[in-house]
Amino acid sequence: MTSYKKPVFISILLIAGIVIGFIFLLKGCLAKYDERFAKPAVLAFEKNGKTAIFSIVEFQKTTSYSRKGSMVRRSVNTNYYIQTNDGETADIINSQKIISHRKLKHHPLEIMGAAGDNAWVFMDGPTAFDAFTLEKKADIAILEKNNPGLKDLFSLERRFYYYNRNDQHIYFTAKDGSKWQLNTRSLIATPSNWEKGKSQFSEKMDAIKMDLKKLDAAADSLYQQKNYRPSRDYTTKKISAAQYQQITSSFYKERDSLNKLRDSLQIVERRLRSDEQKIEEIEREIESLQHTRGSFSQLKTNQAVDQQKWYGFYSDKEFAKLNTRVYNSKAYDETARRTLWTCTYTTDKSGDMVLDKTGKTPTDTESFLDGGFLLDKKTAEPVRPDGAFLILHKNQVGQEGKITISKLTVHGKKGWSFNSELSEWVDWIYTGNKLYILGTNNKELSSSECNLLICLNLKDGSVTMYDYFKKKKIK
Repeated sequence: MTSYKKPVFISILLIAGIVIGFIFLLKGCLAKYDERFAKPAVLAFEKNGKTAIFSIVEFQKTTSYSRKGSMVRRSVNTNYYIQTNDGETADIINSQKIISHRKLKHHPLEIMGAAGDNAWVFMDGPTAFDAFTLEKKADIAILEKNNPGLKDLFSLERRFYYYNRNDQHIYFTAKDGSKWQLNTRSLIATPSNWEKGKSQFSEKMDAIKMDLKKLDAAADSLYQQKNYRPSRDYTTKKISAAQYQQITSSFYKERDSLNKLRDSLQIVERRLRSDEQKIEEIEREIESLQHTRGSFSQLKTNQAVDQQKWYGFYSDKEFAKLNTRVYNSKAYDETARRTLWTCTYTTDKSGDMVLDKTGKTPTDTESFLDGGFLLDKKTAEPVRPDGAFLILHKNQVGQEGKITISKLTVHGKKGWSFNSELSEWVDWIYTGNKLYILGTNNKELSSSECNLLICLNLKDGSVTMYDYFKKKKIK
C-alpha cells in the first residue's frame, strides 16, 4: 500500500512543480510588457532645505498579450500612483496608489498645480495631497464638509475647474451654474465673478478702478462729515469757531492723504496702460509655456535685458539684420551657429528700449548650434542662475539632434555643459539652483509618456537621473 502511494505523491509534486513553474514563466513573459511612466507635468516643492519632485505615475500591468509580426496587443490593468523623488539625488522618497483605472469615473487624471505644501490633482474632482507625506488633504467629501452649502454641487468633470497659477486658487462652476473661488489653503469656497482667460493686466486695472472708487467714496464721506456738516453747524451756531477750525484742519489733512493715495494709484494706472502691450505679450508667452511638450524653439529666446545692458544670442548675419528697437525677436534658423552679444541701450519717450548697435561688444566665446537663452516657465524671462545664462543648443542639425545645455557668464565664458540625450523636453522646472527636466527616451513609450527625470545642479553641472519605467535611479 505504501509503495503504491509513493509514486502518486511524487507525481502530484511533479505536476504541482510544473504548474508553478509555468505560472512564474507566464508572469515573467507578461512582465516584459508592463509599462510604468510619469504623466506630465511634475511639481517641485521645497521645505527645510529639501526639494521633493511630485508626480503622478501610471502603471499598466499586462494580463495577456498577443503578437503579430512586430505588433503586440496587450490587455492591461492600470493603476495610478503619486510619487515623490529627492530633488538632489533623484532617489524615490515615497509612492502611494491613489486609484485604479476601473474606479476612475472621469478623465483626465492630472496635476492641477501647487499651493503651499500641497499638490492639487484632479481625480474625479479637485484632490490635494501633502507633497512630503502624500497624506490626502482634500477631496470632494472634505470640501463639502467645509462648505455645507455646496453639498452635492461639486462637479466630477475637469472642464468646470480652473487652477489659477497667479493666486494659486481654484475657480469652478458648481452643478447649478453658480461661480466660486476655492481658497486652496483654507479650503473655503466663496462666490466669484472671476472669468477664465482674463488677463493679469485686466485684473490689475480692475483692482485699481475698485480702489479708486473706494477712495472716491471715502472722500465724499469725509467731505460730508468734516466739511459740509461742520460748515452748516457753524452757520447755525451749533459749534464754535474754534471747533469749526479744528474740524476743518483735520478735514484738509485727511483729504491730502486721500489725494496722495489717489495720485499714486493713478501713476500705477498710467504705467500699466503704457506697458499694456508688453504685459499682455508676456502673459501670452507664460500661458504658452505652461503647456508641456513645447518645441525646442519655444524653450528659448534670443534676447535678455538687465538694468545696464542688452544681451543677444545671434549669428553675425542675424545680428546685422536685427532691429534696434528691443522686442521679443526669436531666431529660427536651426543651422545657425550663434554667439553672445552685448550692447548698451536707451529708452525713448514711449518707454521702448533702443539698442546702440554701433557700440556692440561681441564677446570672445565659442558658437553654439541653434543656441538661445533658456526660458523660465513662470516668468517667460531667461533663466539667470548666479547672474549667468543657460544656453540651450543642439549637438547636430535635424530631428536627431539632442538638446544640450551650457552655462555661460555675461562675459561669454563657458562653464559646464550637459547633453540631455533628448530631442525634446516634455516639461522643465527652474528653482534657482536646480533644473528639473522630464522627458522620454524609452522606445516602448509614446512621447507624452515620460520615463526620465533629470535633476541638474546649476552650480557645477552635476546630474542625477531617475527612470520611472525601470523604477530605479540610473545615475
